[in-house]
Amino acid sequence: MIESQTEALNFIGGEWVPADSGETSEVVNPSNPSEILGTTPRSDRAETERAIEAATKALPDWKATLPASRGAILMEAANIIESREDELATLMAREAGKPMKEARMEVGRAASIFRYYGSEGWRLDGINPPSARPGVTHASMREPLGVVGLITPWNFPLAIPSWKMAPALICGNTIVIKPAANASLNAAALVGILSEAGLPDGVVNMVTGPGSTVGDALVTDPRVKGLSFTGSTATGLGIQERAIGKKVQLEMGGKNPFVVMEDADLADAAAKISFSAFGFAGEKCTAASRAIVVEEVYDEFIGELKSATEAIKVGDPMDEDVAVGPVVNKDQYESILAALETAKGEGRVVIEGGATGSEDEGYFIAPAIIADVDNRSETAQEEIFGPVLAVIKARDFDHAVELANDTRYGLTAGIATKSLRYAYEFMARSETGLVNVNLPTAGLEFQVPFGGNKESGVGGREQGPAALDFYSAWKTVSVMPL
Repeated sequence: MIESQTEALNFIGGEWVPADSGETSEVVNPSNPSEILGTTPRSDRAETERAIEAATKALPDWKATLPASRGAILMEAANIIESREDELATLMAREAGKPMKEARMEVGRAASIFRYYGSEGWRLDGINPPSARPGVTHASMREPLGVVGLITPWNFPLAIPSWKMAPALICGNTIVIKPAANASLNAAALVGILSEAGLPDGVVNMVTGPGSTVGDALVTDPRVKGLSFTGSTATGLGIQERAIGKKVQLEMGGKNPFVVMEDADLADAAAKISFSAFGFAGEKCTAASRAIVVEEVYDEFIGELKSATEAIKVGDPMDEDVAVGPVVNKDQYESILAALETAKGEGRVVIEGGATGSEDEGYFIAPAIIADVDNRSETAQEEIFGPVLAVIKARDFDHAVELANDTRYGLTAGIATKSLRYAYEFMARSETGLVNVNLPTAGLEFQVPFGGNKESGVGGREQGPAALDFYSAWKTVSVMPL
């Protein structure tokens, strides 16, 4: 059974193998830190290089496989994922602390992603533009990059590996994936499902271990032609500097604003901001972390926001009614609590939040709201990646847009308004890759491009048809019959 999986071995060339050294890291249940869920290998560069070699050997046959045949395998993987919803969701709740309701949604999303890209096997697009020269025919078609490296985080342990692997595979690439240690059991379950669905040996390989060894090998090995990373901005920008000669895609941090205008439905806006800020304990790059509210409704909105947040249930992620479970590990727990103490000194406490008990009882942090925050403060500028929301006052619409854009990040933004003028002007002026009008900042659908600007994203969008552009290269053939 998936939820009882206790070991995430490396998967290289179709075989499950330990690290050469035999060293492992423990996977801890964040709801109960005394419970060890399993282990994951602490691999080195040598294991990663063998995985790259296995992917290199598998590439010619996988590239030659008909796209429709590749698609059929992805479709079967989607069927298996759906059939194991309870098991996968339970594993996610136990390993990452994701509440069951949200975990089930993520399992469904992973299945849909494989089905969506599987269908591309019957319709991978090319173009045949007319030539300006008599008798000449042009044909442009997609080709795979080759071996691609995927470095994935812990906060979406099924969805993010899925939305990287599925488009890479349908385009004919082979893969080496390095999942985060706190998502290794979930990643192993997904890799096992792909193998069960009929993926040939060596097409997908998984190696776990530190970024300094496994990640470094993927970044620097010349056999890896493409690299897709999701994680912190500091790590991502470091990868960009060193991944010489590779096609690189980086999805990084966010400090996402949600603007509330005077004409908004304040109760509705409060519910959507609360969901965006505190769902999964704020451990999302798309979480709303700055509520920017025009002064006309500032005090009234804070009252609505306080009520909406106090209704959120914090607790055991296995409870279907819980919206905020534990944060993922001790380091994250300590980092968020330290940031919250800083925030309390930079604004007015509306909801204190913080640890709900001792660390030994689980890494639980209740939502916190800090009002009257200066937009240039540390609380408003630095990504906390936890359930802490800063509320900032704006004079009017123009000032709100100025505040929203005053950040080095540019992932997603929201606005609550009934005005078409405000909505369309905000869409045009927002310096983000994603804009949401009367919708949460989190929860974008998989069939549309996803990604950010500034220090939130580099190298092209993920998901939707845009992902095919990253994982493929165009080849143009021009023919003149003689």
